[in-house]
Amino acid sequence: MHLTSRDLTNLIIALQAVISLLIAIRAFSFYFRTRSTALLALGLSMGIIAIGGITGVIDDPFLNGNPTFNTIWFRHIGQTAAYAFIFLASLGGSEKYRQELKRWHIIATILLLILMFLTPVLPGKQPREVTGILSAIRCIACMATFFSYLAIFLRKSTRFSLLMSASFFLMGISLWLYTMKFFMPENLLFDYLSDGMRLAGLILLYLTFFIS
Repeated sequence: MHLTSRDLTNLIIALQAVISLLIAIRAFSFYFRTRSTALLALGLSMGIIAIGGITGVIDDPFLNGNPTFNTIWFRHIGQTAAYAFIFLASLGGSEKYRQELKRWHIIATILLLILMFLTPVLPGKQPREVTGILSAIRCIACMATFFSYLAIFLRKSTRFSLLMSASFFLMGISLWLYTMKFFMPENLLFDYLSDGMRLAGLILLYLTFFIS
């Protein structure tokens, strides 16, 4: 069986979705024991990212020929919101701040799921530059999370914060590489490097729960 570049990309995206789902399940299991806002944010966020990955895999072989379906909006906005809430949760804050963040994160998750079901009525096609801008925004949110956990590590020197910062650094760089392809000549190398680094970042994030 010959795998095309698209088949390989879909396989990697599927692996990313599975690992994201495992991270979400692991984060929720710890959250129910600790009631940590950061773990709830991680669980909800990785759940949305996992759903986005699944819709991305479905989009290519099954919906790509249908101009009324375009999951780009849900995937990019969903990931941006996911990274943003992980970043906000990493800031800590007062009990009131954490409770408000939980409530808004749950509301945002519901709205994102509604956005996913509204896919048939969203714009079907958009310029490459628009997709590139959406991708750049989620990259910024991811890198903000990296810098936040890096700051925590520099203050507390915990293994958890070190591994979290390393995970989001890999994912942030992967998103930056992915974004570059929308502003440069088409190059499969960007896709492969981006997918590989994001997969490595997700694996490291999952292992963080076992080695920290």
